[in-house]
Order: sequence, then structure tokens, then C-alpha cells
Amino acid sequence: MARLQLTVKTEIELLLEARQKDYDSHLAHLGIPVKCAGDIEASVRLHFVRTDGSGEPRLSELARMLVNYITMYCFDALKRHDLSELDRNALFTEARELFRKSERSGQVGEMLIYFLLESVLKAPQALRKMSITTNPQDERKGSDGVHFAWNADLELLELYFAESKIWTDFGGALSDAFTSIETFHSTGLKQHELNLFSAHFRILDSPLQSKILSYVNGENAPKTRITHACLVGFDWNEYKCLDDRRRHDFIREFEHRYATWSTDAIRKVEAKLEVLTLKNLRFEFFFLPFKSVVAFRQLFETALRG
Repeated sequence: MARLQLTVKTEIELLLEARQKDYDSHLAHLGIPVKCAGDIEASVRLHFVRTDGSGEPRLSELARMLVNYITMYCFDALKRHDLSELDRNALFTEARELFRKSERSGQVGEMLIYFLLESVLKAPQALRKMSITTNPQDERKGSDGVHFAWNADLELLELYFAESKIWTDFGGALSDAFTSIETFHSTGLKQHELNLFSAHFRILDSPLQSKILSYVNGENAPKTRITHACLVGFDWNEYKCLDDRRRHDFIREFEHRYATWSTDAIRKVEAKLEVLTLKNLRFEFFFLPFKSVVAFRQLFETALRG
């Protein structure tokens, strides 16, 4: 049995599309995930954007890297399989047109949480919601993505509902994430997402596809566990030190300052979890500080459309 479960895990990880070297070149993290105190199982991962030789966060490079993944983010393997170079170019153009032209669009955050789930949690994307949205100008309801992974130790399918909140203010982003998750469960969106998963999940391996679907709305559904994966992106005031005489000390002390700041931020997460009535939920939080969220959105838009 253990060998069989290991095979399932390996088969699922073969579906991963995000390259580890892209994560290593553009992002990093502090230490191991921090386990939150309280009754609800939750952990926090402290990510950050890698810097160039002068200490500046490489936001432009991160934006361009994410744009390289838009066809994989938008379209399943069946649509992308065995294309000519001309058809690949046309598919990129089609994917680009699915992104809204808006300075306040959260789609760059959706790309980021997609990339983090694939590269960090090794959880492939299961539901490509961009391609099934009827109007690209509308905000989609429900989660910001659905991913899955096999837990060989517990012999169950881990189903991740993604939530991305990138605000100028950390507290506002965190509060909005919890509001979205509570709405997700109170309005029946969870079952709606599972139904979309069943209707639109397509991979090249038909036997594996059938196996995975049996854990979503089939006979193996009791062996599925749901986790909310939440990206909390925010303007970090400490980055202002890069623009004055505090620059050298900030660069030298970056990891220590980030770790110190995170202590209070994690307490805020724990306070939110303490009053959450849905005690059966699980969470993976990804913190990601920015020098400027607004600037990063603009950089993504420039990389996407030129």
C-alpha cells in the first residue's frame, strides 16, 4: 500500500509546471514555517523578494517571470499539448487577453499564489478558472485557484483553495482574506468550486484523472482534506529605509528585521483564528512584503502588455 501511495504522489508531482529554479532566482523565505497557536491548524511562511546587488527587491524580474507562466496558468495541458511555435504564440496572446486591464486588479496576486502553491507546496493547479470565466472584466466569485497534492503519510488528497490579498496595508489584506474565506463557506461556494473541479479538470493521463476525481465528488471523497492557502502581500514600511541614509543598515539587517516584524503579524493571524467559528478548517499563510504593491501591479501590467 505504501508503495502505491508513493506512486500517486509521484504521478501528481509530475503535473507541476512551476520550475524550482524560478522560485530560487526570484523569491526566498526565512526558516521553516511557523506553527500558529490555537485550536485551528495553521502555519505561516515568511517569503520575500530577492534583491539585486544593490539591495533593491527585484520586482520587475519577478513580474516578468510570472508573465512567462500565463499560458500554463490559463489553459490545461490538453489545450497546450503538441502545438507549433505559431500556435504557442497565439495561445499566449489568447491568455493575455483574459487578464483585466485594471490598476486595482488582483490577478497578479492570483498568479503569485498559483506559483507559490506549485513551487513551495508542490501542489499542481487543478482548476483553471481564467479560461472558464465568461467575462474577463468581471471579478470571479469563489477562491483564487484550486490545487491538490497527495499526502502519503495520511493517505489522503490535500485540496487547496487559494486566496490572494495584496494590499498596501497588512491588516487590511489579512482581514479581507478571512472575510473571503468565511463568505466562501457561508454561501455554498465550496461545493460550487468542487463541481467546477469535477467538470473542468483535464490532464493527459486519463487513469490518474479518474483517480483524482474520485476524491473530489466520488467514492473516495471522505479521504480528502481541505486547506485554505492564503497569500498576504503588503507594503512593508521598513523598505522605506532603502531610500535614505538607513539603507546600509537595513540591507545588512533585513532578515532579522523581517523576523522581528513577523512576531506581531503572526499574533494577528492567531487572533483572527481564535474567533473563527469554522474550527475544522486548515490554513497555510504566505507572507510577502513589497516595497510598493502599486508599483508591482504596474510592473506586471507592463510585462504583460508592453
